[in-house]
Amino acid sequence: MNRNKKMILPAVLGDLKTRQEVMEEIISSPSTYHAFKRLKPGFQEEFIEFCMGVRGMKMTYDTFFKHIFDAEVHPERLSAFLSKVIGRPLKIKRALGNEHRRISEKASLVILDLIVEFTTGELADVEIQKFGYMFPGERASCYAADMMMRQYEREKSIRGDKFNYKDLKKIYTIVLMENSSAEFKKFPDSYIHRGEWRFDTGLKMNLLQEFYFIPLDIFLKTEDNKNKNTIRNELEAWLYFIGSDKPAHIYKVLQRYPEFEEMYRDIEYFRYHPEEAINMFSEALQIMDENTAAYMIVEKERLIKEMDTELKELDAMLKEKDVALKEIDSELKEMDSELKEMDSTLKEKDSELKEMDSVFKEMDSELKEKDSVLKEKDSELKKMDSTLKEKDSELKEKDSELKEMDSTLKEKDSKLKEMDSTLKEKDSKLKEMDSTLIRKDDALKEKDLLIEKILTEKQETEDQLAELKKQVDLLIAQKNN
Repeated sequence: MNRNKKMILPAVLGDLKTRQEVMEEIISSPSTYHAFKRLKPGFQEEFIEFCMGVRGMKMTYDTFFKHIFDAEVHPERLSAFLSKVIGRPLKIKRALGNEHRRISEKASLVILDLIVEFTTGELADVEIQKFGYMFPGERASCYAADMMMRQYEREKSIRGDKFNYKDLKKIYTIVLMENSSAEFKKFPDSYIHRGEWRFDTGLKMNLLQEFYFIPLDIFLKTEDNKNKNTIRNELEAWLYFIGSDKPAHIYKVLQRYPEFEEMYRDIEYFRYHPEEAINMFSEALQIMDENTAAYMIVEKERLIKEMDTELKELDAMLKEKDVALKEIDSELKEMDSELKEMDSTLKEKDSELKEMDSVFKEMDSELKEKDSVLKEKDSELKKMDSTLKEKDSELKEKDSELKEMDSTLKEKDSKLKEMDSTLKEKDSKLKEMDSTLIRKDDALKEKDLLIEKILTEKQETEDQLAELKKQVDLLIAQKNN
């Protein structure tokens, strides 16, 4: 297969030349050499390799496309290509000038723009774009509308009062893109997109605008990955012919469709006439440079708008975060205020507990004093009891004397009664003291219960304080982060 490839390509592109031979031809013509020197290094190399015969020439260059597809000289070529794109046989009647467009664009990104009329009366606008236009759908709609109005005005002027809208024919917009935009890259397996007006209800009407978008970069990538050595149909051959200058692609086209040889030979002519080729090449590159500059301006404007949108979104996000931080700060301040109030309350309770403890201590001291007094009184009572016992002994001793002295005893009886009354009073006092001791014991028990309750509440309060302190520390840590 490689042997056949080497045999076919020189036969089509002409005999190979060395780099030195090509440079000698270029330098021999001052105008050619001057134009060559103005090219960028990459394009100088591309031009040298074309003249050497090791590569073809892309038809995406305006001047070469118009030369090969000249509708006046070779209408059959553009007819054949457009027939394959649209999907039915069409024949070009004539090329129409586009200088009368109502739509004018300064620094357009379009490399090529041809308008042709078919023998059926239908019109086609063929465009090649270096870069996928920023709004291909909207722009294509405007150009299609412009062609429709041109057709309407022409038919109206020819037919006059006999004009009928049914006299209008189809309008086709065919856009080839050397570097497609983001919309088309979402469909990496599709290299031609055909579109027409449809109704969701199934209503059938003869709407006159059809659109065809062909991303050449996706075509070359997709087809090279799928079919490395063959071409499946004539449309693919046309797209290789227009979009690629690689010898491998040229070989594939000629192997399947030898009729393309004539067009490749037309390109070969310029290898032997570098003065014509360099002028056409320079003109094509000038258009491309202008388009590239326009593209960069549009792209920068798009990026600036995107950055502006992103900055606005970031600003909105920062404002939202600032509001959220203020709300958190407000909540923290409220919590801090609540904690201060709780701390103040706890201090007040602690003060109350201290006061109660002081009261209990005073009560305990008073009880101790009363207990001491009771002990002293008990000691006195014991002494009195001892004294009474002694007196009782004396009374027994004197019993005999009392009997004897009955009269004396009677006198003393009243005294004894008085003493008995006194003893009863003392007994009553002892009972009161006993009751006091019982109350004292009850008071002590109530004190113990109250102290135990206070200690329990104090422990619970301290636990709550510890938990609140943990929560505050956590919130402070989150705020610092």
